[in-house]
This record gives sequence, C-alpha cells and structure tokens, in this order.
Amino acid sequence: MRKTLVFVALSALVQMAGIHSAFADSFAVPTGVAALSEAGAVVADGQPVSDYSYNPAGMAFFSGNRVSIDLLAQRPSYNYASGSTDIGAQTNTSILADLYYTHRFDSMPLALGIGVTSPYILRDSWAPNALYEGSPYLQNQLRIIDINPSIAYLVLPDLSVAVGLDYYQSIGGKFGTLSADGGGVGGRIGLLYSTEGYNVGLSYISPASISAGGGKIQLPGRLQAGFRYRWTPSFATELDVDWTNWANAQLPYYGNLGWKSALAYRVGLSYHLNQDLEIRGGIAHADSPAGGEAVQLAVPATASNSASFGLGIGLGPWHYDIGASYALSGSAGGAPFTLPDAGTVPGGSYKASAFTLGVALARSF
Repeated sequence: MRKTLVFVALSALVQMAGIHSAFADSFAVPTGVAALSEAGAVVADGQPVSDYSYNPAGMAFFSGNRVSIDLLAQRPSYNYASGSTDIGAQTNTSILADLYYTHRFDSMPLALGIGVTSPYILRDSWAPNALYEGSPYLQNQLRIIDINPSIAYLVLPDLSVAVGLDYYQSIGGKFGTLSADGGGVGGRIGLLYSTEGYNVGLSYISPASISAGGGKIQLPGRLQAGFRYRWTPSFATELDVDWTNWANAQLPYYGNLGWKSALAYRVGLSYHLNQDLEIRGGIAHADSPAGGEAVQLAVPATASNSASFGLGIGLGPWHYDIGASYALSGSAGGAPFTLPDAGTVPGGSYKASAFTLGVALARSF
C-alpha cells in the first residue's frame, strides 16, 4: 500500500510538471539541497539541517549539534524577442555554497542557529548590438550573502517559535555602468507545530534595503505557510503556499522594476525506502510578478512551473543529499526601457530556463 501511494504521488508530480514548465523566482535561488529536491515545500518539515533557512523554528525539535554544507550549481538561460530580433543573453553557471549550524541545549527547550547562504544571484549580459542596432554591452551581476543568526524556543512540547536577524552583503555587483556592493539588514520569524501525524509551519522574511554604490537593491518580503502530512511513518507530503512582495523590487541602473506581489504553490514528498535511504520529489507553480511596465532586462520575471527530485543517504551520524531541479518558461512581456547611457530597448517578450544541481553533507553530534 505504501509503495502504491508513493508511485501514484510520483506519477502525479511528473504529469503536472510536464504541463507547462517555467522559471519565475526572479533572481531568488534555492537555499539547501533538501529544499531544492522538494521544490521548496519544506517550511513545515525542519528535519534536514538546511531547512533552517526556510523556517528556523524547526531546530528546537532536534537535540545536540547539527551542521551542514550545501553546494548548488545553477545555469540559467534568458531570451529576448521583439520584431525580427530573437536573441539570448550570455549566462554563466553560478556555484553557491550554503552553511548551517544549530545547537539545542540539553538543560532548556532553547536552540541557537546560524546560516550563511546565497539567496539571490544574477550573472548575465547582453552583447553589443544584441537588443537593437547600436545597443551597448550590458552586464548584470549580483551575488548577495545572507548571514542569519536565529533563536528558537519550545513554547509547548509540540510548538516552537523562532526569531532571527538577516544581514545581507552584496559582493561583486554590477549593473550597466554602476557598481552594486553594499549591505543591509532584515529579519525573520518562524513557527512550527509538530505532531506524530502532521506538521504546520509558518515563516516570514522581512523586506530589506541595500545601499549599493550607484543605487539601491530592494529585496522582497516573503510569507510562507505549509502543511505536512505523514501518511505512514515512511511517507509524507507537504503543501506550501508563499507570497512574495516584489512590488518595491529595485536594482541599480534599472531603478524600480515595475513588478508586483506574486503567489506560489508548492508540493513536496519524501519517502524512506529504509532507515538510510530517502527519496524526495516536488513541483511548484509561481505566478508572474511582472506588471504592465515590468523591466525584464536584468532577469525575466515569468510565471513558473518547476519539477525537482532528490535522494538522501544516511550513514551513521553523517547524511548525504543530492538533488536537481529543471524549469522552462513560457513568455512574459517587458516594457520598453531607456538605457541611462544609450538608446531605448523596445518592448518585447522574454523567456527563461534553468537547471540546478546540488549536493550536501550534514552531520549530527
């Protein structure tokens, strides 16, 4: 019966992902291989150490020390079409490293943790004459590091609450002719209610503003809620809904991107074949944050369906994870944009695709 449930669930994931795949987390990227494997539907999980970046409240349920290092490689592809012009941006593979550590005190229901992650990244450029005759070379480059200490407390034996601080640092940023290095501060709160049969999770990450050289980087606020149900001791599924407020999103050189808030819906599953081997999968749909005057040159803001898969392998106190996600977009319209130091890029349609692969090593002690 359990294997039948898993087969049906995996088949549904594959069929739903095949309807219309896209990529629309804009310049946000996954943090953690377990979350990558379940399409980000982990706010009500908490078991993998790397789920800390989605909901730090989970660390209060696990005693002792836990540490994880996650490495992800992502290769996006962007395309612009207008009239007779149909051209792809030059993109690069980005390597992202995330580090997590949590400690639950034996003498009190309190846990401390810290995560160092790369939640936002851009690396693309448009060649000279690519966007219109005489258009300049246009580079978009951004890597944001998030240093996130948090504290979690078990208010009740099955209820944890957490608060945390986010310090964001932009490294090596450049948009057009402007540099984009700087720092900013945000915060987060999390809640996790965990029972033998189900979990309920809630997480909020505040917006943050980074004063970056020649302009401002405005990061969105995000609210995510999830329900995780254990059909059997080995098989669980989770449904998450998240709301990201891109309405104030800004980047140097481009200013306000003209985006809007968007909802996303995520389904993840995990199945333990045995004590040491776990299968994960997931799909996600996100609405497009592109408004009528959306700026798409830095990164296309398209609607999204994505499919993910992964494995978890336990060997004593060590745990290994591998995961992958692939997404392919439809098109989203972009408004004309006047470059500050050149002409005007005509309005057109934009497409995006991305492949992400991750590996992780974790240990409890």
